[in-house]
Amino acid sequence: MAQLNVTELDFEDIKSNLRTFFESQSEFSDYDFEGSALSILIDSLAYNTHYNAILAHMLANESFLDTAIKRSSVVSLAKAIGYTPKSRKAAQATLNLSIIPGTSYTNSVYTLSRDSAFTAGKDGTTYTFYPSEDVSATLQDVAGTNTFVFNDLIVKEGTRVTNSFTLSADKLQGPFIIPNKNIDTTTLRVRVQTSGSDLSIETYNKASNFVDLNSTSKVYFVEEGHDGLYQIVFGDGVIGAGLNAGNVVVIDYLVTNGEDANGCKTFTNSQTLTAVGELVSNTVSSVAGGGAKKESIDEIKRNAPQYNVTKNRAVTAKDYSALIQQVNPNIQSVSVWGGEDNDPPMYGKVFISLNPAPGSIITQSDKDLITAEVIDVKTPIAIQPEYVDPEFTYIGLKVTATYDNKATTLTAGQLNNAINSAITEFFTTDLNYLNKSFYYSVLHDLIKSVSDSIKSVNIVTRLQKRLTPTLNTDANYSFAFNNKLEPGYFHSTWFTAKIATTNYKVKLVDVPGSTVVAPVYSGTGTIKLETEDGIRIADVGTVDYDTGKVTISEMHVVSLFGDETKIRVTSSPHEDVKDILTNVLRRTSDTTAAAVVAKPSQNTILTLDDTVYNLTTGARLGLTIDSVIKQKEV
Repeated sequence: MAQLNVTELDFEDIKSNLRTFFESQSEFSDYDFEGSALSILIDSLAYNTHYNAILAHMLANESFLDTAIKRSSVVSLAKAIGYTPKSRKAAQATLNLSIIPGTSYTNSVYTLSRDSAFTAGKDGTTYTFYPSEDVSATLQDVAGTNTFVFNDLIVKEGTRVTNSFTLSADKLQGPFIIPNKNIDTTTLRVRVQTSGSDLSIETYNKASNFVDLNSTSKVYFVEEGHDGLYQIVFGDGVIGAGLNAGNVVVIDYLVTNGEDANGCKTFTNSQTLTAVGELVSNTVSSVAGGGAKKESIDEIKRNAPQYNVTKNRAVTAKDYSALIQQVNPNIQSVSVWGGEDNDPPMYGKVFISLNPAPGSIITQSDKDLITAEVIDVKTPIAIQPEYVDPEFTYIGLKVTATYDNKATTLTAGQLNNAINSAITEFFTTDLNYLNKSFYYSVLHDLIKSVSDSIKSVNIVTRLQKRLTPTLNTDANYSFAFNNKLEPGYFHSTWFTAKIATTNYKVKLVDVPGSTVVAPVYSGTGTIKLETEDGIRIADVGTVDYDTGKVTISEMHVVSLFGDETKIRVTSSPHEDVKDILTNVLRRTSDTTAAAVVAKPSQNTILTLDDTVYNLTTGARLGLTIDSVIKQKEV
C-alpha cells in the first residue's frame, strides 16, 4: 500500500500527495478525482492539513526566544529567565536653580516639590520636566542676597500620572496594570494606603532579586504583561510583605515622549514657588538627553540571555556589561576590565568605559546609579569602580570607485551618494562601538556590492585624533593612534602658539629621525611647529611610528581658528597597514620595532571622520568619494 507523503507542507503539494494516496487505494480505483465533489473534499483536507501544520510551526517558533516573533511570547520567555524588558526612558536634564524668595516668604528652608513643573521647547513642541524627588535648600547669602540654591537639580520629561487600586480579598498580590504603554518604569513611585478612610501611607521599593527578601520586606515587582502594559505585583507574605483587603495601592509615574525631548536646553517655570515677587533663574548644567524608546523585540532577544548569564551578580567583565546595560538603556556599548589588566596595574579596581547611544549622554548621575545598583550591591567586597571616557579614533576615507557607465543607469553623482550611504551605514552598524575594529576587505566588498557596474575600488585611509588644548598655559599632551604610521604624513589644523613672547599661526608636523629609513620605516620622529611659510620654528614632541604614540611637552596654545574647539591631528597608517585595529600598541624596548607588542584595547572607539573642509582652520574633508568611468581597454 502506498504511504502518505508527510514531508511537504505546501498546500498544492499536500493536495497532490492526498490525491496520489487515494488513487493507490482499491476503494477508490474507479473514482474520478478531477470531479468537482471529490476535488472539493481533497481541497478541504489539504487546507485543514496545511492550516494545522502552519499553526504547529508557529507554536513551535513561539516557544523559543530565538525564533519567537510575537512580543508577548518574547516577553514571556524573557520573564522565565528573570528579565524584564526596559520601558521608555524619559529625557533628563541637570539644572542649577536659584530662587530669591518673595518678601512674604520668611522660612529659612524651601522644599522644591517633585510636582514643580519646568517647561522647555524644541522644534515647536513644548515638553514638561519634573524633579525626581522633593529637594530642600537652605537660605544662603549669594552676592549679598538671600537665595535658595539648588545645584545639579535633575529634572525628567513627561506627564505626571497617578493610578489608585483598592484591594479585594481575591487580588491581594495583583497584578495591578498600569494603563499606559509610554511610561518610564524608573520613575515609578508605589505607595500603599491603609484604607479609603485611613490615610496613613507607606512607600514600597522596587525589588531586583529574591535574595534579601523576607516576609516583612516592603517591595514590589515590575513585569510587562502580554498586552504590552507594565504591571505591579506585590509579595505573598513569604517573599515580600503581603497586603490586606481594603488597602489602596497608589502608583504615580511619568508618561514620557522618550527620545523626542532630547536636546531641550532652555527651561522656564510658570508657577510661583515661594511667594509673589520671587526671582527665579536657572542655568543648564547638561542639556536634556538620555530619552529612549521602549526596548524592542530584537533588543530583548539579545539582552535577556546576557542578563541571565550574570545570575544577577557582577564577577566577570561580561557580567558588568550586561547589568550596566540593563540599568541604563542609553548605553550603546560597555567595556569593563580589571585593574590587573591596566597599564600600570591597579589592583582592587574595576575600570568601566561607557559609550552612549546616538543622541544620548552619560551624566554623572548615570554613573552614580550604575555604582549604586551594580557595583555596590552585586560585586565582591572592596572593588572600587573608576570610569574612563572612551577614546575616539576618527577614520578618514578617500574612496575611488571605477565603474562601467554602460552597465548602470546611475550617474556618477548618484553612485557617489549610494556609496556614501553604504559607508555611513557600515560605520553605524559595524563600528561606533567599543573595541570594534575596521577591516579593509569588509568595507571594500561592501562598496563594490553597491552596484554591479562597479569594477574596482580603491580606499585610502587616514587616522585622526582630536586634541582639546588648555589655552594660555604651557601644557603636556599625550595620545596614541594605536597603529603603525607612515612617516612624514603627520599634520594638524591651524592654531596660535606662543613661542617665547611671540604668537605664531602654526600647525603640527612630523620630521622622521635619521634611523627611519626604507623599507621598515621604524623608529621615532620629532613633532615640530610649522608656520604658514613652511618654517619649522620649534620642537614640541615626539612620535613613535611603530605604535602611533605621540607625546607633546609644554606647548603653549593661545587660540584656535574658526569655530574649532579642538586641534584635529591627522596621520596616515603605514602602507602595509590595511586594517585599523583597536589593539593598543606598546613599546617594551627602545631598540627595535620587534619590541612592540599589541594588547587588547579597553576604551577605543573607531568612527567615521566627519570633518568638513575649512580653509581658515586647515581642516581637510574627512570623507571623499569619486566615481570614475572605466576606460575602454585597448
